[in-house]
Amino acid sequence: MNTLPTLYIFVICLFIGATNAADPHPMLESPACIAPYQQTSPAIRELSSFLRNKQFKSFYEKAEKHTHTFKVTTRDNVDTELGEKIWYCYLVASPPTFSFNTYKQTEPEINIDDMSDINQKSKVCLFMEKYIRLVRKTHKIREPEKKRIITRLLLPYYAHILRQFKSAHGTNPFRIAEDEPQQRGLAHQPAEEQVKKLRHLKMEDLRKLMNEVATGESFINTRNQVFEDEVKELEKTFMEILVAVFPGNYANVKEFLLKAGYSKEDIPDLIDRTVGRDSKTDFLYKGKHRSNHDRLLRKKK
Repeated sequence: MNTLPTLYIFVICLFIGATNAADPHPMLESPACIAPYQQTSPAIRELSSFLRNKQFKSFYEKAEKHTHTFKVTTRDNVDTELGEKIWYCYLVASPPTFSFNTYKQTEPEINIDDMSDINQKSKVCLFMEKYIRLVRKTHKIREPEKKRIITRLLLPYYAHILRQFKSAHGTNPFRIAEDEPQQRGLAHQPAEEQVKKLRHLKMEDLRKLMNEVATGESFINTRNQVFEDEVKELEKTFMEILVAVFPGNYANVKEFLLKAGYSKEDIPDLIDRTVGRDSKTDFLYKGKHRSNHDRLLRKKK
């Protein structure tokens, strides 16, 4: 019988015991809340069906094929074409991002890029930035409806994706750092039943399992870096959109930043690293944040 090193046992137990992360975010309001958008196309209904059945790989595979179709919108057709585009944004924003287990266990017969969820959600954010700009400029949509489209649909969808990306960047459960006593201690406390099974594995089966653990580690590390880079881009664009949509209205800006997963304490630093302070953003500087920034400006003079 082969004896397994304790470290191997711990890593594999973590792998076996890893659970799928639940999506903690509230349900998004669908475009059907706006009367003209209550009718949907066959393409939208097909994508909706995939989500209802939790066929996430099929969903992202089909969504990728429709990317160009839902991307094309101009100021001339924004009043007639926008509904389908917003439905597409809603559907792509809604599902949670993949964890390693959900990617592995969901429709295992379908092989798609393990970044498909991130790629589609990022593209949708680019689309929404454009749609918000078009809606604000068009004369073909009445002002009250513009406000509903932007504040009830597009901005919440963007905030939702940003929140997903922020919360998806988590600790890698497959990594063991030798300088972390807590993890070394856990290595000596594996689940008895799991250890018993592992000790009786043939070396060939053990190698397969360890390869899968290595794949999981690579999956998580790579995606963590991508999420970090995406958040930097998305939060800057989101701040610019909020400043444009709510000029002088700090309360509304703050409302959507909270929806995007930022705390009240996060907001000052977020403002500084994204839009900074100028004539258009001066209203964002409040209280202690404003005083501290004024002090820094005086020191520079």
